[in-house]
Amino acid sequence: MEASLKRSHTLVFPTPSLYWFVAGIVMIYVVVAALLTPLSLHLLPRGAIESLLRSYFGFFILLFGIPCGIYVIGWRASDIFAWMRAPRSLELDDEGLRAADTRIAWRDVSAIVEQYNHDRVVLRHRDGTYRLRLNLWSDAEDLNHEVVGHVVSRLLERVNRQVAAGQPVHFGPLTLNDDGLTHKGRLMRWDEIESIRFQDEVDHGVGTRELVIVAQGKPRKIDEAKVVNAPVLLAYLSSRLSG
Repeated sequence: MEASLKRSHTLVFPTPSLYWFVAGIVMIYVVVAALLTPLSLHLLPRGAIESLLRSYFGFFILLFGIPCGIYVIGWRASDIFAWMRAPRSLELDDEGLRAADTRIAWRDVSAIVEQYNHDRVVLRHRDGTYRLRLNLWSDAEDLNHEVVGHVVSRLLERVNRQVAAGQPVHFGPLTLNDDGLTHKGRLMRWDEIESIRFQDEVDHGVGTRELVIVAQGKPRKIDEAKVVNAPVLLAYLSSRLSG
């Protein structure tokens, strides 16, 4: 039997997270410097601190600088800490994914969620949950395509079997059966669905992706992050509607 082809991805440093880390440190440092100035401990020039405190934003910087700095380091720069704990390489083949002592077989994956805003793919499998941070690995787009492709092909087989057996299949807020697709108690029959697509949205600088389903001329938008197995659902709907 021919061995399955292995693809390796190497660990890369998350440079954008470094900028957020530095920004968080600067916020905290400025506030600490301002608080120590009355004690004659000058971490920054006294004139700079006095100008800062007299400015319009001085009070808010003192009040929120440290909490904001901690928030930025813990959230926006969290990839740095993940990078420090991550193995140096990650391997994929036709059977599954391997990263150091972590081994996930594709057949054991029950759900996949693409967290578009966080650049992550979440795999729920028999032994728990694995969060794959795509931006930590070389060829991130190829890695995402490989993982999604392997998982979707297997889960799609299960969906087809369940639908053929007359069983409903749940995708978070959406439920699929042989009659159509149900959202918030409203059944959209197959002959009523005109199109489906993913649509990128940007709100206050935060990017998200929505699943847009147009039925009887009315579009319904659902946040992709809330749709469990969204790529599986899209693959099934694409196949069903094209047929």
